[in-house]
Amino acid sequence: MRCYPATVATILLLLSAGATADLHNPVCGETTRYSAPQRPYVAFRRLEAENAKSGRQGWLEARTTVGNDGHLVVEVLAEGGSEYIRNKVLRAALEAEQNLVAKRLPVQPPTPPDAYECADRQPDESGLLRVPLRPRRKGGESLVIGHMFLQPSTGDVVRVSGRLARNPSFWISQVDVEWLYARVHKDTVLPVSLSSIAKVKMFGLSTFRMTYDYLSVDGEPVSVGSRASR
Repeated sequence: MRCYPATVATILLLLSAGATADLHNPVCGETTRYSAPQRPYVAFRRLEAENAKSGRQGWLEARTTVGNDGHLVVEVLAEGGSEYIRNKVLRAALEAEQNLVAKRLPVQPPTPPDAYECADRQPDESGLLRVPLRPRRKGGESLVIGHMFLQPSTGDVVRVSGRLARNPSFWISQVDVEWLYARVHKDTVLPVSLSSIAKVKMFGLSTFRMTYDYLSVDGEPVSVGSRASR
């Protein structure tokens, strides 16, 4: 069964997608700052994945720590469901993120200045500011066609959603993604949820979701009231 290894490839793209935002554009650059926290933090995470056609589903809870050295440490606390999904999708996603974080040390590669063409901010019916995102160049696997939503009063990124501009593999025809962000500690905005729905050839829709519950940021405890809700 090949649908879940293909989904892991999708997750890899999601975890690294923020690194492609345009740093030279003050609006597009917002996603670069928030998509993958590179500051010290401790967070509980819950990961879930499912393929409706096969009926396989699984979940995993882990304590994740990024220390002052920038390395990501993962401790699995509980898990259930399909062993295949737990090992080939959920653990694989965390291991892939560990590798991505490690590759960013000690130097993070520069961001292409022409990655995205961002239109002007427009008021959205939700009360947020909506910024259309469209890649300037073709072939970028981690580029997204969609929208970024900002908090008008602060300029904080609240949500980024859309579809990957390029299919990750032959097995996947389309991938819809969504990142959610929140002020977790003081003025620190971090991701609180990452989800995707991928259409996999022969196996239909496969879903993935990961949520964060932060315990500390920059070595300081996060109050219960400001933790991200699962």
